[in-house]
Amino acid sequence: MKRKYEIAVLSRGGFARTVRIYAPKKADRAIIMHDGQNLFEDENATYKKSWRVLDALKAENIKNTAIIGIDSQGTREYDYLPFPCELKDLGKYHIRLVGGRADEYMAYITEIIIPYLDKRFNYKFYGMLGSSAGGLATLYFAAKAHSRFKAYGIFSAPLFVSPNAFKKFFDESTFDKNAYYKVYTGGDEHTGDVEKEYAKIEAQMFVTDSYTITDALRGKDVKDLDLTVTNTGVHDELSWRAPEREFFKKFSELA
Repeated sequence: MKRKYEIAVLSRGGFARTVRIYAPKKADRAIIMHDGQNLFEDENATYKKSWRVLDALKAENIKNTAIIGIDSQGTREYDYLPFPCELKDLGKYHIRLVGGRADEYMAYITEIIIPYLDKRFNYKFYGMLGSSAGGLATLYFAAKAHSRFKAYGIFSAPLFVSPNAFKKFFDESTFDKNAYYKVYTGGDEHTGDVEKEYAKIEAQMFVTDSYTITDALRGKDVKDLDLTVTNTGVHDELSWRAPEREFFKKFSELA
């Protein structure tokens, strides 16, 4: 199958990432997405299940939106998690004590990715979409109130990895009241790394966190906010495809 996007390696000092760029000729805006290797083809995806972003754009007849996927790598948790993990019982959750270096990743996006895209394509504005740890990265980025960004997709974001830090984060942060925010989670989510007896607990934590995020955004006077919680959605790209289409459609209609 002929690849319909280009691949570039963009660097900022010693910080380099593979970037996958789908830029249709009619695109005047772009969505930046994390875990770029999981966006286009199943065979390249980490778990052989991709977002199938091109199918989503085609299904919604969207021609004005580019997709910019930034590949993740072994430092993913460091790149995406804004705060160090606070979970104490690692025997239950098997989550490493990582995180807290998202500012470097965010600087890479604003200082390297955006100027590169501006120079090549001159997009009017941007959106950002991420899931799981990528959802946390998107939430953190949204609090920076970047004027060039008009939409944020925050899917399956596990605040429970750093609950105290995120409580302080919401207390101290401001968000763009005029941007569009879509929050999604499934009712049967767990990361796959937890023991069976704790899976239901983790699933409920994902749901609870989605309400915490939307309540916090409403408390910041955000008006254009969409929350979707499904009963059967699990923690993978297959479940994220439907809300992805909704996010793409809304973003494509923004003026």
